Amino acid sequence: MNLPIRARLTLWYVAVLAITLLLLAGGVLAFVAREERVAVDAALRDQASQFAAAFAAEAREESSAVAAAEVTGHFARRDGAIFVYERPRRLMARAPATAPEVPIGSPFPPRSTLLTIGGSRCIVAPIDSTHVLVATQSLAPQRRAVAELRRALLLFVPAMLLLAAAGGYLLARRSLAPVSRMTADASRIEAERLSDRITIDNTGDEIGRLGAVLNALLARLERSFAQQRQLVADTSHELRTPVAVIRSEAEVALSRERTPAEYRDALDVIQSESVHLTRLIEDMLLMARADARAFEFPLRDVVETAARAMRTLAAAKSVDLTSTTDGAMTMRGDPELIRRMVLNLLDNAVKFTPAGGAVTVTTHAVDGRYVIAVRDTGPGIPADAQPHVFDRFYRADRARTPGSGSGLGLAIARSIAELHGGEIRLAHSDETGSIFEVSLPFTER
Repeated sequence: MNLPIRARLTLWYVAVLAITLLLLAGGVLAFVAREERVAVDAALRDQASQFAAAFAAEAREESSAVAAAEVTGHFARRDGAIFVYERPRRLMARAPATAPEVPIGSPFPPRSTLLTIGGSRCIVAPIDSTHVLVATQSLAPQRRAVAELRRALLLFVPAMLLLAAAGGYLLARRSLAPVSRMTADASRIEAERLSDRITIDNTGDEIGRLGAVLNALLARLERSFAQQRQLVADTSHELRTPVAVIRSEAEVALSRERTPAEYRDALDVIQSESVHLTRLIEDMLLMARADARAFEFPLRDVVETAARAMRTLAAAKSVDLTSTTDGAMTMRGDPELIRRMVLNLLDNAVKFTPAGGAVTVTTHAVDGRYVIAVRDTGPGIPADAQPHVFDRFYRADRARTPGSGSGLGLAIARSIAELHGGEIRLAHSDETGSIFEVSLPFTER
């Protein structure tokens, strides 16, 4: 049975309180009964002591039989009886006169002894070497007092439990009221309203911290949705041109009979645009990738592999490409994505470095992070274009060759760096060249 949290909290609270009260009530009853018994025993001992003193005083003036009768009558009580015996077992006096003898085994104990016989407490105390006192006191008053206390506790405990249940439920309801409001706020948030946030009453308690975490999650979802919408919008815009070119070339080629050379030209255009379209789609799929496989790998090997792959392209342009690293530099992440990031940076550097120039990639560890720096001797990036070089589909006329690439290379590099808990930046760019730096943590966040 699935009960609300407030009901479960109330039941647990009442159960713990019930156990506590029952243990307390049992302890109180045991304590009171023990104290009543101690009080009765103390009264019997005091009575035996006083009786012995009085009997000794009377026995000096009169016979022991007369002394026993007089003192017994003086100490008689309504809630008990007194017996005086002469050893070994002769009854000399009793009070009240009709009191039945107490069934005590023979012979009498040599020392003062307390016994419970029937519903009475009994003391057997030697008066002197010849006489023995047996005094009893009924336990009925004490038992009545314990019974009344038990009845009072039987009424008190359920009443306290009911009061605690009501108070606990109200307290749980009040404590969980922010959760109910957060639930209502969260239920109203949809994909079109991700800018809404959950109301937090108290940021200092656990519920407030939960609300803060949920708001942070909503902020990340809002950014992700915005990026996806922007990606779709940019994709639609970028795909329109190659698709339109392919369609136009095909329609023109099919509009009438053409010579083989004209068909070949049309197919060349379609093939070129298809290659561009394929690369664009692959880049967009990589941009949409939201997870990274986690492996431990040497960063040095990944960077060196990317550098070797780009040396052929660099040599074809008469560009010198060199790579240096500071050891293996083990990190955790997706080596294929890291390789793609380095390739994109090197491709960008080689593409805009003139013949006779140089591209260098260095990898080293600094303050708990790995830094990959790609330097080129190209013409640099215009100042007005530098803030936008990592934007999707952005191309600056003086920074990029017109018509080349998809405009996603640096944007992909930034996404891969961020996916691994790092960052990428344009550290320097002027007429002497540009420097791109990637900072990655030792381990994946």
